[in-house]
Amino acid sequence: MRNKQRNSKGTATIELACGSLFLVVLSLLAIDITILMLGFEVNDRACRDACRAAAQQSDSNKARTAAEAILKSHKTDGFFLTQPILKTGQGQFVYNDFGGDPLAGNPTVTVTTEIECRTPVPLNFCGSSFAHDGVSWVSDKFKFQKKYTFPIVTFNLVLN
Repeated sequence: MRNKQRNSKGTATIELACGSLFLVVLSLLAIDITILMLGFEVNDRACRDACRAAAQQSDSNKARTAAEAILKSHKTDGFFLTQPILKTGQGQFVYNDFGGDPLAGNPTVTVTTEIECRTPVPLNFCGSSFAHDGVSWVSDKFKFQKKYTFPIVTFNLVLN
């Protein structure tokens, strides 16, 4: 009986091909995670700056205008990261100065912002999408919301 020796070059080629495929998948996942982290950070910074600007205003309308102006100054690329927007729904933008009454409580302003991130490679696992779009099988859009509450700096004190 003859023992045939295996070709070690063929085995190395198969290992290299499998390893390369694994590295490509990891690289694409790293790019997605990087964009998502960048989106979270941009939204966090924009919300904090908008809330700080709103807290320096004397009424609700000026506070909303100041917050929107600050959000416009946070530029994004528009495709992978959308421009941060001010959410004005119930409990999302609250300017509460208690009518100037110091006994009613501490005057605060609450600002909520939202940003949408689009990843280059859609993240799914066995048909389950991790993004917010539940309609399509594969989605590449993620929404981040952030809420900050700051004390109002220009509080108009009303004394009886």
